[in-house]
Amino acid sequence: MQAVCAILKKGEDWRGGGAPCYSVGMSPNKNNPPLKGAASRLRPDYGRAASAARVRRKFKWWLAGFGSALVVLVLITLSLAGVVYSEMPDRVKLDTLYVPADVVVVLTGGRGRIRKALELFEQGHGRTLYISGTDRTVSMKDILKELRWVGPVDENRIILENVSTNTIQNAEQVARYVEAHGFERVLLVTSPYHVRRAHFIFKKLLPRDVHLDVSWFDREPFALEDWWKQWNGIWVTTSEFFKFFYAYVVLSPTTVR
Repeated sequence: MQAVCAILKKGEDWRGGGAPCYSVGMSPNKNNPPLKGAASRLRPDYGRAASAARVRRKFKWWLAGFGSALVVLVLITLSLAGVVYSEMPDRVKLDTLYVPADVVVVLTGGRGRIRKALELFEQGHGRTLYISGTDRTVSMKDILKELRWVGPVDENRIILENVSTNTIQNAEQVARYVEAHGFERVLLVTSPYHVRRAHFIFKKLLPRDVHLDVSWFDREPFALEDWWKQWNGIWVTTSEFFKFFYAYVVLSPTTVR
């Protein structure tokens, strides 16, 4: 053990006297009287170094554990996110045998959705077009201008709903509209990554006797089968997974109306 004598000359008091010194940790006695003043506060440097090393080791272990847990969480999330594209509802076949829906409902928030719904409406697949979730200041003329739509549109049969801000609220507003008008057939238009959640929510909230068909905008910025190969696909799919999980938890106790 390091001795205070390494600092003070052997046999000398720190004040210059002749009192003998003793090693740190040695019990003082008549041959080794206790040091006083500054000498009594001297401690070995290796104790501080060992304490710092222990702190660094603990931090490294904690960092490694946190990093490992984060990697596992990301891998689990990515493996589960693919359910967004599994068990998707069948896409309705819009041919000459298709009975036109009472209303074509399109949910804002995705690229190409409104154009797709407007095309189906103009082709006669729905008697009314219901655009759910628009901005309060937007008019149909603004939408047509943004779409660069060419040709006349019967705005008298187009409804702009500007109350809802998410898919559950979309479905609630549509359910009220459908019930108020006694509609029996709804054609829902959205994006491929959104269609499973939207279909689930609408089936929960629409009246039981309402028939629900779905269609979607084909072109996405990423391939659905390879969504995990692109950052945009990873972001959109994982966020949609958590939104679907939330809707499932919130609406599962609710029976189909």
